[in-house]
Amino acid sequence: MQGNEKAAGKGQKKSWFQGLQAEYKKIIWTDRNTLVKQTVAVVVITVIMSLLISLFDSGILAALNLLLK
Repeated sequence: MQGNEKAAGKGQKKSWFQGLQAEYKKIIWTDRNTLVKQTVAVVVITVIMSLLISLFDSGILAALNLLLK
């Protein structure tokens, strides 16, 4: 009985990996130029947003310090 269970487990793993490989082949990868452009856009937007959040945080902190003194 255990031999059949082990064989079934190996068959399921093999089937799962075959399915994974089939799905992996369906992926449409972007070209390098598009990837670089999108990466630069994400980094620039992240830097801008972090600066804006820092400015708002500093402004709110300064306003609170004025109110509490």
